Amino acid sequence: MRRPLRRYFQTRKEVERYFGGKTITCLLCGGRYGRLSFHLAAKHDMTTDEYKDRFGLPWSRGLISALSLANSGWDSKRRAKASRLARKTKFFKFAHSNGERRKLAPFLRDEALKHLGAHAVGFGRKFESRVWTLFRRGLTDAAIAEMLDVNTMTVNRRTKQWRKSRSRKPSRR
Repeated sequence: MRRPLRRYFQTRKEVERYFGGKTITCLLCGGRYGRLSFHLAAKHDMTTDEYKDRFGLPWSRGLISALSLANSGWDSKRRAKASRLARKTKFFKFAHSNGERRKLAPFLRDEALKHLGAHAVGFGRKFESRVWTLFRRGLTDAAIAEMLDVNTMTVNRRTKQWRKSRSRKPSRR
């Protein structure tokens, strides 16, 4: 009978501690490395995404120790320049052409639920349109929130900009 995998990282602090040393430990064999991705491919025939998914690590963080990261030459200035260049060339527009997004690491999902609540969902264009229509009728934020069954601050964040220039319709995203 197969044992269920232990859920390794349950908090942000545990993840920071895992990445924070001079080396990073392979959770499959216990070896210690500066950069783990090459080891995973060579010894365990596993991709970094599979490893991160299996052990609940955030996909946005590379499998590299803090010391290797510090010695890599990527400081905040260089990172910002690369980010601007990527946005300018629309690199991320075509990066995941299948439209599939990676799941959040379990500890990040737990953090979001803790801070935002169980019913935290994104509000789309339809919601924005409904708020705009009710706002144009002259209803207060509290009345709009009650009608749409949301928090008053959720409505207030949207109507604040519209109050400044009441005649202008909100921009579409």
